[in-house]
Amino acid sequence: MRYNTDGESMAWGNPVIGLRNPIAPPVIMNQDPSGKVWSEFELGAAYEGPPGHVHGGVCALILDHVLGEIASDPHNGRPALTGTINFRYLRATPLGRLRAEAWIDRTDGVKIYSVGHLADAEGITVEAEGVFIIPKWAR
Repeated sequence: MRYNTDGESMAWGNPVIGLRNPIAPPVIMNQDPSGKVWSEFELGAAYEGPPGHVHGGVCALILDHVLGEIASDPHNGRPALTGTINFRYLRATPLGRLRAEAWIDRTDGVKIYSVGHLADAEGITVEAEGVFIIPKWAR
């Protein structure tokens, strides 16, 4: 684990945001004042499943990370790990410019319920909802 100049951790090998992971998609996380997290990025041929479209597993990988990002608390280093996650593929996700976003739906003790989606210029392609758990060692 490495840290940037602001003291935030950087997981260099992370399969979604790892700066030194050659297969990581170009996802850079942002947070808006409402608390929602989002990322805009472009996926090319390296992430292709069906011709001209993103592999469904890559869509799931990105959404798992985005929902987990909002469920975790970066200010105190408290992680939240995926308990369950469900995806609804509304239509094929085309290669190209995409946006992923997520927000907290509710919390219940050590469980954080987050929801989000992946979208292109035409609208949402994949919806996701997950339950993230604060591990016992981090409580």
